[in-house]
Parts: sequence; structure tokens; C-alpha cells
Amino acid sequence: AGAAGLSSDQMVAMAKGLQAVTTFGDDAIISMQSQLLTFTKIGGDVVPRATEAILDLATKMGGDLKGAAVQVGKALNDPVQGITALSKVGVSFTDSQKDVIKSLVETGDVAGAQKIILAELAVEFGGSARAARDTFGGAVTALQNAFGDLLEGDGGNLKDAKEGVESLTKALSDPQVQ
Repeated sequence: AGAAGLSSDQMVAMAKGLQAVTTFGDDAIISMQSQLLTFTKIGGDVVPRATEAILDLATKMGGDLKGAAVQVGKALNDPVQGITALSKVGVSFTDSQKDVIKSLVETGDVAGAQKIILAELAVEFGGSARAARDTFGGAVTALQNAFGDLLEGDGGNLKDAKEGVESLTKALSDPQVQ
């Protein structure tokens, strides 16, 4: 098992599953998860919800995955300070939520505090990444992601096709042909 108790196969499977329902490519999601896992107080049971929260936050706020991963990662790693940082980017926590988070951290229940933060992120941003996929632009992006995956495959899945396209492009660009 790797960081946070999740194997690399589990992380890749999670990323591939999220690529199918969002506009983010699996490589970008895996890179973001690697960033998230640099925060040592985030356990494997929290990673799936945190990953979706980051995708939703990046979608809704128009930011990048790395920046959203750092914001959410910091908040989950140090919940008391983290909610202050999230508040600065527009996430609202009630005084009651802040008190419960502080109390949970003081009693050593960081995971409980993380769940409150993730629940609030879900209330405010939940489903944004999946909704973005359910648009024409989202469909085009998903096609690009799928095509990118096809090109990544071993054995040169499209090597011959690429060479054919390059040859055709060269022929069409020839001044004598034009």
C-alpha cells in the first residue's frame, strides 16, 4: 500500500472512474492526488471524497487542480487553520461548524473535523465537476481525454495512422500539389 493506505492501482482506478464522469483527464487527476497525498494527516478513507471536492472546487472557481489540491489539502491537514483559509476563497463555515471542528481537533478526532469540512465543500460545490461533464463542452473535453488515453497506449495504437496523417499533411502542403 502506498501513501494514505491506498495502492497505486486503487488511485489509478479512482482517477479513471472520475475521468469518465468529469472533464478532467486521469493523468491530471493522478497528479492532483499526488499533490493531495503530500499532506500527511489525510487518510485513505478521506481521499475519495477529498478528490471529488478538489475537482468540484477547481470547476466551480475556475482554478487549476494543483491550486485546489493545496487549498483542500491544507484545510484537511490542519482543520482549524484550514477553514480560515477556505473562508478567504469563499467557503462559508458557521460559528457552530467552526466550534465543532476546533473541539474535534482538540480531542484528537482530526478525521471527524475533516468530514465536516468535506461535507461543507459538498454543500457549496458538490457535483460541479460532474455537471460540467454533462454539457457539450464537457462532451468534447471527454472525447479529447479518451483520445489522449488511446494515444498513450503501448504498441503504438495509432502510430501507423499518425504516420499516414503526417504523410497526407506533407503532401497537401507541397506547393506542386497546391
